[in-house]
Amino acid sequence: MERLTVIILICLLAGLSECEETGDQNEINQNLITELSYEDTKAENNNDVSADPGSETTAPRTVSKTTDHLCEPNIHMVLKELGALEERQKATVRALEETNRKLEASEKKVAALNSTLTELRTMYEGQRQVAFSAALPTEATIGPANFLYPLVYRHVLYNVGGHYSPVTGYFTAPVQGVYYFTFSSFRWARTTGTSGGSLYHNGNQIVSWYGHSQAHPISASNSAVLMLQVGDKVNVRLWDNQQISDNGNKYCTFTGFLLFPM
Repeated sequence: MERLTVIILICLLAGLSECEETGDQNEINQNLITELSYEDTKAENNNDVSADPGSETTAPRTVSKTTDHLCEPNIHMVLKELGALEERQKATVRALEETNRKLEASEKKVAALNSTLTELRTMYEGQRQVAFSAALPTEATIGPANFLYPLVYRHVLYNVGGHYSPVTGYFTAPVQGVYYFTFSSFRWARTTGTSGGSLYHNGNQIVSWYGHSQAHPISASNSAVLMLQVGDKVNVRLWDNQQISDNGNKYCTFTGFLLFPM
């Protein structure tokens, strides 16, 4: 904008200089015209005197020409154009300031949106990271009991998200989705009786294991894929009058993880 103003000003000043030179030339031409007119008039007067000595001498005639002041309007045009350029420059500055304000507001909105997306991504990734595995930490046999005995796998091997409770033995679904569960059981041969139990979903029996032998140890396992809603609970329970055994080898385990959310 400043370069454009300077260029226009230079052009106008050049025009003014040309105008001044033209005015000077017009003045010279006017003087020549005046002198020539005076000579012609003098010659005519000499001829008239010869013809009529008594006549009066006629004053020399002058040819006048009004010089138009062409430069004065150009000066006004320069000032007017400079004023218009200044107004346009101010308008441009105001527009740029408004654009900067809008950009700052947009940057704040983008920053807030990025923060929200980061939180959502963290939450989503945290929801997808659901898996646990735990074992019975006992060196003895549990049971028999005359009721459904909830097994509590207190020795936690892995529990990302903390959705399995080693205090209650329940897994609580954090998101709606499809989950996979598996469990294993063991009973020593030196103990009498049988071993059996089931996987429960919200108190409903899903899949089970059962074994009976007095001569050999009993080992069993089972698994299931379940569609869970948020807050659904899954655990393993020992049947009435059944037994389960374990030691440091951790034969009895309970494992589950999220396959995919829905």
